Amino acid sequence: MSPTPLQRFAAKRREAAAVLEALATAAAQVGPATERFVSPLGRGAQRTREGRFVVLLIGCFSSGKSSLLNALLGQPVLPVKVNPCTAILTELRHGEAPSVEVLRHDGSAKTLGPEAFLAEYQLETPEPSAEALDRFAEIDRAIVRWPLPLLRDGVALVDTPGLDDDPARTARTLRSLPEADAVIFVLNATRFLTELERHTLERELLPLGLTNLFFPVTMIDLLHALSDQPEQDRTELYRRAREALEPLCEVEGHQRFDERFFPLNARGALQARWTGQARREPLDHQALQASGIAPFEASLERFLVHERGRAQLLRSLHLARATLDGVERQAALDRATAKASVEELRARQAALAPQLDALDQVAERVDDTVQRFVDRQATRTWQSLRTTLSRAEAELPEAVGELDLGAVAALDLLTPAGRARVERTLHREIERWLQDWLDTWRKELEGEIERALASLRVELATEAQDFDLLTTDILSGFAGSTVDLPLSDLGADDPDPLERWFSVALGAVLLSPGTMAAGWTQGYEGALKGAASRVAVRVAILAIGVFLGPVGWAGLVLYAVSDAALLVLTGGGQLRRLRRQVAESLQGRLVAQADAVRDEVELRVRESFGPLHEALVGAARSEAEELRIALEQAVRAREKAIADATARDQTWRRTLGELRAGVERLQELVGPDPRRTPTRILTFKAKEIPEGLLREHNLKAGTWGLLELLSGELTFIDDREQRTSMVAGDSIVVPPVLPHRIEPSEDAAIRISFFAAPPLPQS
Repeated sequence: MSPTPLQRFAAKRREAAAVLEALATAAAQVGPATERFVSPLGRGAQRTREGRFVVLLIGCFSSGKSSLLNALLGQPVLPVKVNPCTAILTELRHGEAPSVEVLRHDGSAKTLGPEAFLAEYQLETPEPSAEALDRFAEIDRAIVRWPLPLLRDGVALVDTPGLDDDPARTARTLRSLPEADAVIFVLNATRFLTELERHTLERELLPLGLTNLFFPVTMIDLLHALSDQPEQDRTELYRRAREALEPLCEVEGHQRFDERFFPLNARGALQARWTGQARREPLDHQALQASGIAPFEASLERFLVHERGRAQLLRSLHLARATLDGVERQAALDRATAKASVEELRARQAALAPQLDALDQVAERVDDTVQRFVDRQATRTWQSLRTTLSRAEAELPEAVGELDLGAVAALDLLTPAGRARVERTLHREIERWLQDWLDTWRKELEGEIERALASLRVELATEAQDFDLLTTDILSGFAGSTVDLPLSDLGADDPDPLERWFSVALGAVLLSPGTMAAGWTQGYEGALKGAASRVAVRVAILAIGVFLGPVGWAGLVLYAVSDAALLVLTGGGQLRRLRRQVAESLQGRLVAQADAVRDEVELRVRESFGPLHEALVGAARSEAEELRIALEQAVRAREKAIADATARDQTWRRTLGELRAGVERLQELVGPDPRRTPTRILTFKAKEIPEGLLREHNLKAGTWGLLELLSGELTFIDDREQRTSMVAGDSIVVPPVLPHRIEPSEDAAIRISFFAAPPLPQS
């Protein structure tokens, strides 16, 4: 049997760890001059070898999380019916034999067998005793070790308590989301998208801007048992899912809903893999296919290997490159100062103290500049929100007059129950109307923040230039002559300090292991748009949360609707008068509420830019400190190297050669960027375009296309009949599964490239 993608990646990860260990040994050859690089390489090797993919399962109680987890594992490891008050966070890792380690908040631990664990901690009683609740309150988590292939390949599955469980545990679950490699939000087809689930999606997940979300919908098989029109209900479920989940499935400007949304039958999948007593050999492939779990597993595996896995290898590559850069710099200093005495070097080091302090002052200026930028953005964001709300308010009377009240009738106002129904309907529809406006504002904000980040780069250009000149002067002054110190091994176009600082900062904003791992070696340009999108979403959601808070405009809407209903009732009017009364009651309150929460909105904006601010300043300060360390290490190395300069030069050459070879091997393990490397290319000359492309068709799941028009004209038409006109030189990215067709002119010639990931735009 050929190895799975996860198994092949695990082998790459082991080799990457071995390369880092070899680099640590090579760096240690030189002695004190490079000793600071040895420990980070050793820690990096250990982290790489022990690296695992953390997959977090979240969802409401009885959403089917445990059933899905058991189906993924291929046998029932966790109970599927647990009292929500007593469920604890459970992490599954690989182990040669089944065991459970229960960790308490006080740091103590208790090891149990699986049966004892289920009996003691996974209670199934409907009303747990006070003693049981106290015992569960002391538990931090349970680590279940199990000899399963999926876990052996470096995957750790974390089953969290339900979102409708204890609020403190729910908050802890949500805080851990950015650290997970993949987040599986489990939904239930029989009660799809409850109010709590919608709230979590809109107010908790969207602000984080995560790009690793998957949405399996369990119990899809029950629609046939519970519904008179199961196919119609399934179509409606898809419609609602697209409406609610598409904003969470957009990655780098590409919509990946079809790769992240999976209706499935988890119990059917488990039965295809488990006889009830043992793993089924061979698997019931027909039942497995019918369960719908195979596409979900394939998509998750592709994501982990190609995106998160590549990020893990990039982290190792970045560490190796950073080490090579540092050792090259240290070697250049060592050679340049080979004829100077230790006393002379110490004197030069002392004389350069003012210039080293000047580097710190540049970092402080960076801090001040970024702080002013954040303050401006806080004000501009509030002003932008206020302007949008002012435009919305101008349309309020007309919008309220056109609200869809469904089956609500004027007679409903005559009874308390009917009046409550009218109030709920109006309140919901007004909130929906306002949310549309706020969604539009959020999208506009993304462009504004992208432009603002670009302008910040211009503002910091002077500080970056000063930093670069100071660094060059310090190194030349210490060496006693001009020193050629390569900053990278990437070629002639070494990045300036500003590009390095920005890339680190954008990585911090993105909270992406891939971006953080690659650092500035990947350049900041590609990350700028993603970071702007992430900040914009976070800023918008936090600002909207303040605006729509319990004492915000949402509360005013409820008050106005209730008050208007009473006025209409006592005045003997009708629904038209009710609409008018509501509009009049709310007039002016949108902008007034925005003014009332200005300080808090601006505070949330400043918090959202916090990671960017800290990372930019931290990057500048880190480079200044690294230069101080390099000078000190050069002096210490000189003290030990005076006796035999020839042997030392040979050691430097051997060490650098080994480091370069290690970096090259890690680059091979990382492989080419799948966004730049097509898996297949097809070219069709004029009048040779196949008929199949003219009819509606789609790419398979996991395959992206890049359609380039080489000559003539062409119209691209998607499943919604949206038409995109193209002329020679134009290109369009075609996502997986999207039904589409083309209408070429007679002289049209095209090239279609296929990719395993969203392709980068063509320059």
